[in-house]
Amino acid sequence: MSENFEDISLRLKNIIDCLDKNKEYEFHFNSASGTDVTSRFGDLENIQYHNDESLTVTCIDGKKKGIASTNNLSGESIDSTIKKSETIASFLEPDDYQGLPCENLINKLNIDCDINFPKQFTTDELINMTVECEKSALDYDNKIKNSEGSEYAYSQSNNLILNSHGAVGSYSSTSYTLSCVVIAEDNGLKERDYAYSTRRNFEKTDSAKIIGELSAEKAISRLGAKSISTQKCPVILTPELSVGLFSSFLSAINGNNIYKKNSFLIDRLGEKIFSNHINISEIPIVEEGLGTRPFDAEGVKTYSKQIISDGVLDTYLLDTYSAKQLNLKSTANSGYSNIQIRSSKPMSDNLIESIDSGVLITEMMGSGANLLTGDYSRGAFGYLIEKGKISHPVTNFTIASNMLDMFKNIDEIGCDFYGNSKINCGSVLIKDMTIGGN
Repeated sequence: MSENFEDISLRLKNIIDCLDKNKEYEFHFNSASGTDVTSRFGDLENIQYHNDESLTVTCIDGKKKGIASTNNLSGESIDSTIKKSETIASFLEPDDYQGLPCENLINKLNIDCDINFPKQFTTDELINMTVECEKSALDYDNKIKNSEGSEYAYSQSNNLILNSHGAVGSYSSTSYTLSCVVIAEDNGLKERDYAYSTRRNFEKTDSAKIIGELSAEKAISRLGAKSISTQKCPVILTPELSVGLFSSFLSAINGNNIYKKNSFLIDRLGEKIFSNHINISEIPIVEEGLGTRPFDAEGVKTYSKQIISDGVLDTYLLDTYSAKQLNLKSTANSGYSNIQIRSSKPMSDNLIESIDSGVLITEMMGSGANLLTGDYSRGAFGYLIEKGKISHPVTNFTIASNMLDMFKNIDEIGCDFYGNSKINCGSVLIKDMTIGGN
């Protein structure tokens, strides 16, 4: 950052104090810097450095909301951006539900929530890391014939928010990602797959060798996929796909979808949505958590909450606007933080062993989750399970159900937790799901 949080916040607070008290203002400052390096077949393919700053100004004037942004933090530019937000607001129609939050506001700068782990690398170190990652994949097996390369991405982010009701808060975070994409080929058949690791702390990312070998192993395992007959059977979603399923659930209970009546979970508070053994919670402050944040995008202090208790829906996820629309209070969910999915049943690290006949699904195609109706239909790739073991890969089939049925038919959740998402869950076993094949 060109200035530290104290200096910038003091400048912005002095500006807010001089603005029209009949209007509401919010200043949201963000800076991000980092490096992206891509290598392919042992050579540097691309390197990018980024260093960006932006200030977003929100003005609410007579229930009319205007937003303007700038990446120039000079006094003249900030004044101009404020005037633009006021002008934009003046052209809009009043909305009785507009307004900045006034309660439970953050009031602390430089909050340390254990998600900021800066680390310096030389350019040669970054190139060597990506070269090693890809080489580990290419050396894994002679069936790995091609590569789309290995990529390293680092970002250091700084967030600051102030509003005219007294909110002031800031925190910093880091993110490190290393990935590899390769193509396996055998007997004229080709399959592509990838592996990656993303963490707040570089020391906790998987090694370049592990990521490269995993990408190769996954690509090779896809070779020789067969078709499958239409049937009803248990399916297991890998942790990556489980994240997608629960992400759809979180979208369905987002306050903006609820008040717009664009959700299959309207008026379902207090009702059983999942199996009895399922519990879902939001935990905003988790050491090194990818979703960790001390306040939401509006400056409201985040707090831990139960979303699902023994299968029952306890709360919607509300920001200030949607809460007013529903005559409720904000749950500090202008966005969400770390989501934890757990089962009160014993949680195994290998759900496959419990299946006599079923399918492990590792990839889905298409966006077939309908939030309005709950209908779920997607193309899929996976592996046939026979007598507790993987038999062979299967392809060109679909899975179809309704998300309410899927939620209630979750029989088990694994403890093979996925570390690359702010949704923390393991594999999910869903009983009696329809597979559409030949």
